[in-house]
Amino acid sequence: MSSVEQTAETLSGIEALMLEKFSTEPFHNFRVLYGGQVPAFLLGGTCSDKTLSFCELARQRGFDVSLHSGYIDGEEKHRLARAVVDGRVFFADVGNGWPALRLYPADREVAFRCFGVGFRTEVVGSRLTVFCERQGRETLQLEVDNVAKPEPTIRTAIEQRFTSGIVYPFSNSLRFSLVIKNRFIFLRGERLEIYGEDFFEVVNGIGLAELPRVLLDYFGYDLRLEAWSRR
Repeated sequence: MSSVEQTAETLSGIEALMLEKFSTEPFHNFRVLYGGQVPAFLLGGTCSDKTLSFCELARQRGFDVSLHSGYIDGEEKHRLARAVVDGRVFFADVGNGWPALRLYPADREVAFRCFGVGFRTEVVGSRLTVFCERQGRETLQLEVDNVAKPEPTIRTAIEQRFTSGIVYPFSNSLRFSLVIKNRFIFLRGERLEIYGEDFFEVVNGIGLAELPRVLLDYFGYDLRLEAWSRR
């Protein structure tokens, strides 16, 4: 196998792992809202939880990955994975809640769509900027500096992420998203969004009483917590 083929196989392997994680570990903020009342079987979590899980399994499978940080709204409060393949740097954003299922090269601009959601990058010097488009509206999603930080520094920031005073977009209402077969489903507060390659559906007005049923019917999780009223 040539070096080009080996590189392509490695990139495909990392992206296959990304899809695996998007399909089995939901993005959610239950630990933020409900603390210790989260069932032990509920894997995933926010960007830090999902990226840590991804890095651990990627390393077990022989990939060269490490923790990396990104900027949202100008604040360094996002975690993603940095992968090195044949000397090139790529980023796997497995924890932003949206289905970015392909790697972002640090040295080349890309554009792709997953489940009807568009992603594109711009590269200026050592700065990578990611834009996300949903239903015809594009927004700035993330900025990443290619310069790596020591992993212990990032792990310390992860440990302090909920006591450092940083305000996250998901601090006050429920978030839960997962890839399920040919759909990407995202529950944001009282709004459920269902994305596919050629369809889009919205269910509005999901109140506290409906949340356990919605999580079970749409995601397959039975999470009947006593702390719903804290949402």
